[in-house]
Amino acid sequence: MRWKTSDADVFLKSGEYVDSLLIPLTPIDFKQDFKSSVTMGEYTEMLCGEIERQLHGRMFLAPNFTYVKEHSPIEQLKSLLEHVKDSGHFKHIFLMTSDVYWKEFEHTITGQLFWVPALPLESMDEKYRLEVIKEQVKPLFQLIFNDWQRGINS
Repeated sequence: MRWKTSDADVFLKSGEYVDSLLIPLTPIDFKQDFKSSVTMGEYTEMLCGEIERQLHGRMFLAPNFTYVKEHSPIEQLKSLLEHVKDSGHFKHIFLMTSDVYWKEFEHTITGQLFWVPALPLESMDEKYRLEVIKEQVKPLFQLIFNDWQRGINS
């Protein structure tokens, strides 16, 4: 499910089955790291889109959490995560990024952080790009399933 009105309607009717939220973390930098931030954002979006596509009935894909590093985004993210937690809708929260910045805060935030270094996809043809994305999400599925399993056993 995605951040769309039609999916919101379905979520409100059957939200108990959609217990997982995936939040893409996307840097914005119009200065020295412009191309790098675009690459990280594009790659993260593609990974999240594939995860949501394959786990559509259980995973809700939030809109991108965009940030400027020099504005201390960790406090904003913690506030968003507290809001999500207080909503009571999601038992499992996953965060996806290609920005190593977030590794420093991994143990201080609610949810499971997936950090995957961005691959330059612009030079790949479409078919190969999709194959690469599908291969890259396979180990992430195992981490998601493990988190779900821990939730059942706790």
